[in-house]
Amino acid sequence: MEISHSSHHHKLVLKYANCPYYCKGCDQLGFGLSYVCSNGCNFFLHKQCGKPTALIRYPFSDKCVLTFRNGGSGVDSTCDACGKKIKGLHYRCTCSFQKRNLHPGCLGYETTLEAAYGLTLHLQKTAASKCLHCDTKDLSYKVRGWAYVSSCGSYSYHVSCVKEIINKNWRYGFFTGKSDPFVTIKQKFPEDMDRMHHLVVAEKDRNRKKYAKASLRIIFHTLTGNHLGLVGAAVSFFSG
Repeated sequence: MEISHSSHHHKLVLKYANCPYYCKGCDQLGFGLSYVCSNGCNFFLHKQCGKPTALIRYPFSDKCVLTFRNGGSGVDSTCDACGKKIKGLHYRCTCSFQKRNLHPGCLGYETTLEAAYGLTLHLQKTAASKCLHCDTKDLSYKVRGWAYVSSCGSYSYHVSCVKEIINKNWRYGFFTGKSDPFVTIKQKFPEDMDRMHHLVVAEKDRNRKKYAKASLRIIFHTLTGNHLGLVGAAVSFFSG
């Protein structure tokens, strides 16, 4: 499929990009099936930026309609999906009570992602747990960010973190060309899950030690009437 675009003087052809790139339309990271300059210029557009749909339903509300825009009041705001700044082409909702802005590329994400055999992550409006990659639940205090979430709610990846993982692994040569870029999550998931397990175990161990120390303090106070606790009682005893 070949198109013309006002931002470039050559025809653009729809094909798989051979490397990660920054889209000339929205200035966000892209990969996979994209519009590429037919003459070999370093010019790329997300598929969604190259041939946009004028109106799109917001994925998490049937009442919200998004309109495609080139500039306007949405520029310099943050993307509802990834938390990155809107710099050019974007979608803006027509709601009167809330204004959402989204990169076209963010609306092109798959709705499901396989993290391991038998474990599928589903695209949700917010993370149900801390992201396995960045170890936070919200992207910032202003933006929660879309995330891929397991049915049990125990495993989450922000869409922005998925993009970051794919970019890093592609640059390291883990996959090229027509390879499904999302398969890299399946390769990384066991490592992230193991790291999360160690963090959980370490946190439980810290809490167990705190509980044991508090219990000993209560027991000592009950038996002796000394409110200073074990360490405080010892210091008081030897200093007295």
